[in-house]
Parts: sequence; C-alpha cells; structure tokens
Amino acid sequence: MALEVTRTGLGHWRCELRPNRSQSWAETKRFFYVLAAVSSLIAGGFAWHGLWWVAPFSGLEVAAVGVGLYCCSRATYRRQVILVSRERLVVVRTGGRRDDFQRAWACTRWRPDGSAAGMLQIGSHGRFVDVGEFLSGAERRRLADTLGSALRRAATPEHEAAWPGDGLNREMGF
Repeated sequence: MALEVTRTGLGHWRCELRPNRSQSWAETKRFFYVLAAVSSLIAGGFAWHGLWWVAPFSGLEVAAVGVGLYCCSRATYRRQVILVSRERLVVVRTGGRRDDFQRAWACTRWRPDGSAAGMLQIGSHGRFVDVGEFLSGAERRRLADTLGSALRRAATPEHEAAWPGDGLNREMGF
C-alpha cells in the first residue's frame, strides 16, 4: 500500500507515504544479470561470425538498461512521513529533509500541475511543500481528507505530552 495512516499514542497522527514497488532490489539485479547474459550470448554469436562491431553496442545497451533500472528502483524506495501532533506538523522525506509547521496555522491546498488530480501541498505562512507526488489521484484525495481532519481535530487535555522531536530521527531510521 502506498499510503498508510496510523494514529499513534497521545493523539499523534502518522502518515507514511511510499510508492508502489513491484519488485525488490534483489529481483531487479537478478533480472539485469539475466538480460546481460542473454545480450552477451547474442553479441558473442555475432562476434563469432565476424561481426565483432555488434559487441560494443550490445555493451552500451546493457549499460543503459542498467542505469535505467537503477534509477527506477531507487525512486521506488523514496518515503515521506507526515507527523501531526498537538503543536506541530512535520514532513520528513528520505534523505533527511525535514519541514516543520505550526499545527494551528497549517493547511492543505491543491496546486494545478496539468493533470486531473493536481499536486497536494502542506504548509503555512506562505511556505508550502509538495507531498505524495508519487501517489495516485485517489490516494492524494484520501490523504488530503485525512490530513484535513487531523489538522482540524481539537487537542484534548490528555494529549498535553511534549512532541517527541528527539525520537523522530530514531523512528525514521536517520
């Protein structure tokens, strides 16, 4: 699932966003090795019959496919975590980028991007960040509804605990 919303202890909300991943990195490498072996066998057959100039182009083709597979696979391991507490809204992305907003002023908005769904943004005081760019339109709508209700929900006195900012990096694995 690309969108996972959980309510943690003390009234905090946690939304984890990640792209759908059709195969793991190990499976991608296995596919690449098989493709490289087949391409090498075909290039070797052509070289055996005197058409040696096919081999460099076959090597370039395998290298280009390898770079493409690496870039696509790396993109599927991106992740965004949106944490909502009584006082703050925090967006943490893969790579350690972290955006903090005051919950009382935070809001969601749609930015047109040429598609039917548009881009979902979170922010306050004129500073907004895009969230869920890898989600489908329906998932972005569901995320907007969930975040809107989490931001509007009134904090009750039993949720007075401090924001676990120190535990955020531990939770994200940074």
